[in-house]
Amino acid sequence: MGFCTNSLGWGGWGHMGGWGGAWWLGPLFGLTLFVGLLALLALGAIWLARRTRLQAATVGAAKTKPLELARRRLASGEITPAEYEELRERLER
Repeated sequence: MGFCTNSLGWGGWGHMGGWGGAWWLGPLFGLTLFVGLLALLALGAIWLARRTRLQAATVGAAKTKPLELARRRLASGEITPAEYEELRERLER
């Protein structure tokens, strides 16, 4: 890897572009860059899918009426019938 001159006296790094005997570094760098780009694209797609799914779940939850939510909690056993009646009275005011 050294500076050379041609017959016209022009200097340059030769046909290897300054890589010298390490000709395999160029393709290795290109492959690494390509794999890194693919990984970034995959991570971006995963992030976008999760964000979209999260927003859809949030929008669906906002449409649920409070009284309906209280009924579901009563049915699943999260609250007692007395607690349900108290919630219903508060919500109907």
